[in-house]
Amino acid sequence: MRTLAFLLAILAVQNVQAARILGLFPHTGKSHQMVFDPLLKTLAERGHHVTVVSFFPIKDPPANYTAVSLEGLSAQGVETIDLIYFDSVSKILNSLGVEKIIKQIMEFQPLADLALDVCSKIVDFPPLADAMKKNYDVVLVENFNSDCMLGLAHVYGLKAPFVSLLSSSLMQWCPDRIGVTDNPSYVPIVSSEFTSKMSFVQRLENTVMNMYYKVWYRYAIQMKEKAIIEKRFGRRIPDLQDLAKNVSAMLVNTFHSMNGVRPLLPGVIEVGGMHLDHSRKPIPHYIERFLNESEHGVVLFSWGSLIKTATIPKYKEDIIINALSKIKQRVIWKYEDSDEEGTLSGNILKVKWIPQYELLQHKKVIAFIGHGGLLGMTEAISAGKPMLIVPFYGDQPLNGAAAAAIGLGKSISYADMTEKSLLEGLQSVLSAEMRLSARRASKIWQDRIADPMETAVYWVERVIRWGDLDPLHSSARDLSFIEYNLLDVLAVIILALILFILVLRIVLNQIFKLISGSFHSKEKLH
Repeated sequence: MRTLAFLLAILAVQNVQAARILGLFPHTGKSHQMVFDPLLKTLAERGHHVTVVSFFPIKDPPANYTAVSLEGLSAQGVETIDLIYFDSVSKILNSLGVEKIIKQIMEFQPLADLALDVCSKIVDFPPLADAMKKNYDVVLVENFNSDCMLGLAHVYGLKAPFVSLLSSSLMQWCPDRIGVTDNPSYVPIVSSEFTSKMSFVQRLENTVMNMYYKVWYRYAIQMKEKAIIEKRFGRRIPDLQDLAKNVSAMLVNTFHSMNGVRPLLPGVIEVGGMHLDHSRKPIPHYIERFLNESEHGVVLFSWGSLIKTATIPKYKEDIIINALSKIKQRVIWKYEDSDEEGTLSGNILKVKWIPQYELLQHKKVIAFIGHGGLLGMTEAISAGKPMLIVPFYGDQPLNGAAAAAIGLGKSISYADMTEKSLLEGLQSVLSAEMRLSARRASKIWQDRIADPMETAVYWVERVIRWGDLDPLHSSARDLSFIEYNLLDVLAVIILALILFILVLRIVLNQIFKLISGSFHSKEKLH
């Protein structure tokens, strides 16, 4: 018997070594794909046959890597946010006194529009249909603003287990899929600026927005995507919410020491840092020279790939330049409208592009000004460099609050940013205390049982090996809202209490009558 089990185990491992993997990534944001690509390439390099459907096909893929490009179906998310528009919207909402909540709602609505636009196009995309008609051992799918791929997978009869990939913390519509709790009393929503310790008002806002996002996603995206698929194929399909519960595991781009402690299950695996490229890109010679000539170190400044920094209003740029010019450190600023080898002004070098991870690892770079995107934050904590975070949208305020809570940095408001607040923020981040605190946070973050990439690969291969034979979800995902929240149990308890009170009242009335009757009888005798 042991020999048979041993042979079966060997066969399972051998099958994993040449597994067929399908990756489905319908989001147009480049930063999201940058999280997933290293995992997909690593799986191919380990001998798996990987087919990837995305808007960003990689260059020079491994021999057993097939790219199905969605390029051209929708505009790619690269340098698309105009800061002049962002600045004007912030002013209007602030003047109305409803900035925080309305801002969150406004920022999420375009995700629905984008999801429906992409879904309406990929349902008629022959290369995707051809890819989905093949057999696979596992399907990796991004879990962000769309479930259209899940519906199409059902239409084409894909039977493989699914693994969800998230470039951020769990979105509010994700926990129910695997049965993990997202109690808003201590789990902040992804678009908030809260930590796990919230005041009453914060818990109130967190609860309301948690419920709003669940309902919004259900009716603004899921139901409409289902209708798009059914119209295209002329037949009914299961509810996308039910299809979404077929996920075997979720790989989440977080790690508790940076993003905060959250409820987890075996199937919710934190792999924050798996995108880090340890091979190192070369640093351009003019940037290297600028670094080496710095006497007091260098501050790196980048607001990521989605924001076009060159669209910043002049008065805001003046605020930034005036503040940066008052520090003794040099500054490298990722700024699209600059000369080929950078534009130097005082202590500030503006450059079109930067090898961000490599620069953060450089000994001369001592701090980082970022927007709180998880990729940049992960790179900063990996290098042990303190951050000044200026959050704009999405999960950036949440990430900024998390960084401040662990001593990795400080967060300031873009809408309310002044020369004074920016300079004070910089001085705080550049202090010896903050730099020491950031190095300590880095050591804690790096102290893991395994490298995040190895962790991600292991769990993908584990799902391939065992699938549904090794369930990683909680049975909570199969409960209805009433069952999960024990409303039926509560109703029975309340009913029992009411009956008990009624019976007790009847009994007490009878006892009172008996006592009263006995008392009157005694009076008559006397």
